[in-house]
Amino acid sequence: MLMPMLAIHKAMLYGAGDLRIEEELFDPSVLKPGDALVRTVVSGFSTGTDLGNYEGRSTEVPGAPDYPRGVGYSNVGVVELVNGGEGRLRPGDHVFSMRSHCSFYTASQSDLLVSIPAGVDLEQASLAYLTHLGVAGMRRVHYETGEDVAVVGLGVIGLCTLAIARAMGARVAAIANDERRAELARQLGAHEVHLSGKFDPARVFDGRGADVVVLTANPWQAYRDSVEMARMGGRIAVLGFPGRAQEAVPFNPLDMQWLYGKQLTIAGAGYLPFTDCPPSEIRFNVRRDLEFVLNCLASGTMNLAPIISHRFPFQRMREAYELAKAHSKQLSAAVFLWNRANSPDQ
Repeated sequence: MLMPMLAIHKAMLYGAGDLRIEEELFDPSVLKPGDALVRTVVSGFSTGTDLGNYEGRSTEVPGAPDYPRGVGYSNVGVVELVNGGEGRLRPGDHVFSMRSHCSFYTASQSDLLVSIPAGVDLEQASLAYLTHLGVAGMRRVHYETGEDVAVVGLGVIGLCTLAIARAMGARVAAIANDERRAELARQLGAHEVHLSGKFDPARVFDGRGADVVVLTANPWQAYRDSVEMARMGGRIAVLGFPGRAQEAVPFNPLDMQWLYGKQLTIAGAGYLPFTDCPPSEIRFNVRRDLEFVLNCLASGTMNLAPIISHRFPFQRMREAYELAKAHSKQLSAAVFLWNRANSPDQ
């Protein structure tokens, strides 16, 4: 394989606030047989994990790498070429992967690359993994179609969870900490919208309480709202990091008035197996969950367009991080756009 060298750009964090866009040369001729070269089109920004890494809290997530480290895990690209052989990856395919913010990457046929159905908006597709987290949270507490679901915290994951919960047949109550996010929740079809600190958690769903609460926010008050709004026997899927960057709370998060008095189930959530295997062994692994999310976009049963508030060329990536660091309510979701410079077909 004789091809020109590629200049690959990638985002690297060397410490708190030390975000750099680096360039390195890559020789496509080193691709192994069957390997693919994928060009990034758009990547999504996680205002939770990515921001924590940017603020110097990389190791708060168990098993996460320290600095220097790549950032990002929501990549939409197009397969530019495959080094011979037959396989499921073909030039021209659009694929979602959990690769970092970078302009190109290489992948083998066995890597976690999920085909994006024709017609799906690629910017919305870049939010597929963030949406999958909400699905995984609902699966973790055994959501059943038609149940009442409260989503606490309307960052990008909370908003995506709201949208997919609607697509999965839930009545949804959304708890926001800002009127802008509340309005977004209404656009996404929330049946009830409440502002934190200005509502009675015990009165959600006409006082019935929520069957399922998906907690995506970190503040302790959001946790307390969650346990108070859950119905008797309700289930809480915790996607956030309760108490992250806060002082100790003046109440007991595991008070028996909730665990015993309401018989609540409180579960850490967000994980599904990466194992590739037949559905008869594991019905929903990460790949099949992502396929479900992307098919919801393809069928029109879910629309994530209202969530995307900012689009940045990758060279201006730092601006998104700084907006998130300032807790700008103008920023609901940001995507990074990658140009075609140095594409091998030019």
